[in-house]
Amino acid sequence: MTNIQYTIRTVTKSLDNFLRRQAKQQGKSLNRVVLDYIEQATKLDLQQTDEDFEWIIGADTMDNASLQAIAQLKATDKLKSRL
Repeated sequence: MTNIQYTIRTVTKSLDNFLRRQAKQQGKSLNRVVLDYIEQATKLDLQQTDEDFEWIIGADTMDNASLQAIAQLKATDKLKSRL
């Protein structure tokens, strides 16, 4: 995975102080703390690759409308098979 570099401008002094304090308290770099906050805010797992589909295994990905449409199609198929 290729890393992309960002430049963030116009950070307020209070935000800068907060982030630097967090980095010091957690024993992390300022960059790591900022990335952790972004990751938490967006609920992304940055270690997951685009090719990784494990998140879908066992997931209930069908909404009710889709499930109803499938049920209707099956019912229609049963009726057609009786003719």
